[in-house]
Amino acid sequence: MSTGTYEELLPCGGKLRVSDSSWEIFYYFPGPDMRYNGTIVTVAGSLIDQYIIAFSENWNEYEQLKAAIPEGGNFSKPGKLGMEIRIGGFADGVCIRNYHMPISSGQHLEKVIAGYRYASERAPQIQSFLESL
Repeated sequence: MSTGTYEELLPCGGKLRVSDSSWEIFYYFPGPDMRYNGTIVTVAGSLIDQYIIAFSENWNEYEQLKAAIPEGGNFSKPGKLGMEIRIGGFADGVCIRNYHMPISSGQHLEKVIAGYRYASERAPQIQSFLESL
């Protein structure tokens, strides 16, 4: 029997969603205006460690490419786990999907990784609470 779903906003910009049997980080990115649907991205709890590694590896590649791409040039390529690495222009940085949530500073990267680590510690605590209901 399901006991419901717990939700908590995270400093990394996502929302922690926990049920008694699973958890995820949920993102909703609104469309450019009301004529377009937004984009939903979910990161399953079972993949959090892989996402932390992918963000770090994609960030390292972003920094190498940023140093190599001529000033004023634009470049993009797929990163690990469906992320996008973008240099110059719109949404410069490591994006979780397409052009969403560009990470363009080490400080922002650390904030996202810290949020994912927090979620991986918090979710089991919430699941224990939900199981006790």
